[in-house]
Amino acid sequence: MRDDRKTMDLDKVLKKKKKKHPLSSIFEHEEEPADYDGRYSSGYDGEDRYTDDISGSYGGGNYDSRSYSGSSGERMDERYRERRSENDRAFEEYLESQYMGSDDDGYDDSYESGYGNNGYESGYYEGKHGSQSGGRNDRSGRGSGRQRRQHGSSRHRNRRGIGSLIKRIIAVILIFLLLITAYVYSSMKNFDRVDTDRNDFAMNTSAGLKLSKYRNILILGSDARKGEGYDGSRTDAIIIVSINKVNGDIRLISVMRDSYLKMAYSDGSLVLSKITHAHAYGGGMDTVAALNRCLDLNIKEYMVFNWKAVKDTVDNLGGIEVKVRKSEIRDMNRYGNETARNTGGKYHKIKKAGVYNLDGVQAATYCRIRKTSGGDTGRARRYKTVMRAVIKKSVTNPVKFAALKKNVFPEIRTNMSQLQMTTAIMRAPGYDIKGNIAWPKKYYGGIVNGLWYAVPQTLNYNVKWLHKKAFGQEDYQPSSVSRSVSDEIIRSTGIQ
Repeated sequence: MRDDRKTMDLDKVLKKKKKKHPLSSIFEHEEEPADYDGRYSSGYDGEDRYTDDISGSYGGGNYDSRSYSGSSGERMDERYRERRSENDRAFEEYLESQYMGSDDDGYDDSYESGYGNNGYESGYYEGKHGSQSGGRNDRSGRGSGRQRRQHGSSRHRNRRGIGSLIKRIIAVILIFLLLITAYVYSSMKNFDRVDTDRNDFAMNTSAGLKLSKYRNILILGSDARKGEGYDGSRTDAIIIVSINKVNGDIRLISVMRDSYLKMAYSDGSLVLSKITHAHAYGGGMDTVAALNRCLDLNIKEYMVFNWKAVKDTVDNLGGIEVKVRKSEIRDMNRYGNETARNTGGKYHKIKKAGVYNLDGVQAATYCRIRKTSGGDTGRARRYKTVMRAVIKKSVTNPVKFAALKKNVFPEIRTNMSQLQMTTAIMRAPGYDIKGNIAWPKKYYGGIVNGLWYAVPQTLNYNVKWLHKKAFGQEDYQPSSVSRSVSDEIIRSTGIQ
């Protein structure tokens, strides 16, 4: 009875396994091993021996229990049952070892076994994606495919991680730039702002179109003393900051303060006079209009500062590095104390030529001297030197911006809007000062009608030269307005 209980019908075994392990059905195509092919040749070949081949099929569980012969039927039947019971147990163990695995999940998921006697026999042959020897032991076929997918997924996750990190960094940078831009924009309201009408610019339409890629900003240095306002003051410094909007290159174009040009007088009539007088006649807008009218420029923005603004700017930046020439020392020490009285502070004498970190009073004095240190040409050069140093120091020391906002911006007059000022400052780090240009190129310096002037020889020639030198316009032809002013200057002075 114990053997009968252990004897299990194969069909029932498979049925039970299928029920518990639904994936076992995929192995039905496997051929049965030779040791368990349903035929048992070891029996009796005599009267008392089991001689007939015992035939049956384990596939359907059909076995003819009466297909045997001999004189000891009961003993043969008992031995048959014992034999069959042992073989059933062996076959069950075979099934478990081949298909069920230790996890009892329908198939063995370890790398040491395959999907049958020969591994993954249906793999990819000829070295394409696997091998017939299969299995996962040699990392071919299904095993290597899974590994490749795992490695591919890992690389994909890494790429996604790097991409996500880059996006976060870009987002932080953009937020930072937006905050800086907002801060700069709010600071621009601190300037002494004046409203202007574009109809007052006296800009030639054709000339303006030809200079469309250049942003020309006029910087004016007023000679207003302590306690004096900008109104009615003359300009000792006249510098055009010409910015190439395509590549960020900057050229500083200085215009001699005594240049003989045509401008609007206080009553609105047009007169020939020194360009320094234009600000006294009609403020910064009159100077802009005179330069546009005579030189065919497209200036629409200007800034005016005085000596105190120069002094405060340099002091708030912690000084600027400047090379002082021997020929400049005498005038600096002569007019330094006057500058100190008009700007506040104390002048420290320069004893010998060399490179100095000039303070505010020294820098303002350095800009304004001209008697024995190069005249107007030398003064224009020094203005540009200071401007270059200030721009460089401002860009490399953005933390100083708060001090400039509080102490300097209210001293500067401009017609530039908050947006225009913001764009100019935010783009400053990308600017590159390429060179200086002094205008006019050719002029007569002397007394005309009792006053000293710098008379262009001729205006027509000097306008052509400027557009070629500063803007790369070969064979430039001045506008009709500029040519008419040139002819008027010749008639008035007789100099050509």
